Amino acid sequence: MSEGPQQRAAAQRFDPAGPHEVRFSDVEYARPNGSPLLARVYRPVAAGPWPALVDVHGGAWTYLDRNSDANFDRALAACGMVVVALDFRQGADRFPASIRDVLNGVRFVRSHAAELDAAPGSIGLVGGSSGGHLCLLAALCPEEPEFQEDAAGAQGDASVDYALALWPIADPLARYRYLEPLLAGFAPSPHDPWFDPARLRAAHEAHFADEATMLRASIPRILRAGELQRLPPIWIAHPEHDRNVTLAMTEELVAAYRAAGGRVLLEVFPDVGHAFANFPGPAADRCIARMAAFCAAILAGSR
Repeated sequence: MSEGPQQRAAAQRFDPAGPHEVRFSDVEYARPNGSPLLARVYRPVAAGPWPALVDVHGGAWTYLDRNSDANFDRALAACGMVVVALDFRQGADRFPASIRDVLNGVRFVRSHAAELDAAPGSIGLVGGSSGGHLCLLAALCPEEPEFQEDAAGAQGDASVDYALALWPIADPLARYRYLEPLLAGFAPSPHDPWFDPARLRAAHEAHFADEATMLRASIPRILRAGELQRLPPIWIAHPEHDRNVTLAMTEELVAAYRAAGGRVLLEVFPDVGHAFANFPGPAADRCIARMAAFCAAILAGSR
């Protein structure tokens, strides 16, 4: 997407040091089947327009909500961004309901940019775990017919300029099969105290229903098959001691992305486990600083 004067002005005001005071509010961004979906909007108190970032929370496509990523959403907003954290259909609201909502969230931000004090020409995505999967799927396939709602509200541009994928479950089928042998028992890890293979397998089944759908939603498969419309630059964070997704899975994603011609940066964070940046602390601060640095480079036009 070309960089206009509004985007350049917004990029100049983005400061990774995070000097801005932040306020937040909730807005309704979609109403699939008559049920309202809310987004939490974090924005600097100072007047914009600011570059926009759409957040897609994790939770195995089944749990949690728009508040889950508050630790880094607020911190990134303080750098000079409008961060829009989405609720979306999960669990028994089976795939592709979730990705349809994410794409509608991007469309909402673009079409309501003036109300959000956002710069419509500069939109990115961020998501962790299952949210990382959905954010990558939205970044690559914004025009996939299966991912569009029938309603008129699905019309409009859902493309983004970049994505930050945090410990993404990029290949749902590979992760589903990885969990199976662990059902018989596994060594607990202090880095992932909530890791529960049975619960995670059940969440896969609830949202995707079957392995064929998991494979269809696999980012590495989509990349290898060329079934994508866009290939924006991405940044990936992988925790050294992640039990939810292995480093080998993430490296497969990176290799597929590069083989497709995409630009990707992978950073492995030592001595931490899954979703570590969701919780305040020095490790989260280091991750947020790297996220902000990537956003700054993109917004400044560095590729």
